[in-house]
Amino acid sequence: MKTVLQNDPPTRSDHPGCLGTLNALESYGSTRPGAVEGRVTFAQSQSGPFLQEVMRWLPGTGARQDLDQAAAVLSGCGEFTIGWSDGMTGTERVVAHGSAGVGDASWHATVTTVTGTFTVQETLVLVVVGKTLIVLSEAGSPAAPARSRTVSLAHSAAARTP
Repeated sequence: MKTVLQNDPPTRSDHPGCLGTLNALESYGSTRPGAVEGRVTFAQSQSGPFLQEVMRWLPGTGARQDLDQAAAVLSGCGEFTIGWSDGMTGTERVVAHGSAGVGDASWHATVTTVTGTFTVQETLVLVVVGKTLIVLSEAGSPAAPARSRTVSLAHSAAARTP
């Protein structure tokens, strides 16, 4: 049975830079000439667990710049409030883990979203291989699969990236 995940990211926050960075990693729209993106999402159910893998080819040094910028912003986020256009609110917490030891450069974090009694935990791994930025997100409710599993998947994706 095919599951279609709703793309309904939060629209407001007391830390708009943090929210904007997380939203941009999931629904990217590059203004760089020649940028190419491919993505795949697998889901067991709408509430998780699910896996999203995004690969972006960014000409020049764009991949490394995007990783460095996202890591700098997200490393300083901590916990912040989020809200949706329908009035629902919650909190998001980013716990940075630093380099994942993958590819030419990498960074990873745990992102936890809580809305009422519903919790989603995500392991987010960013990897640069040449001119490619790999964004790997593995999430579940109430907990993400083991972080080591997501990093292992990132190693596999990086090894297959030209």
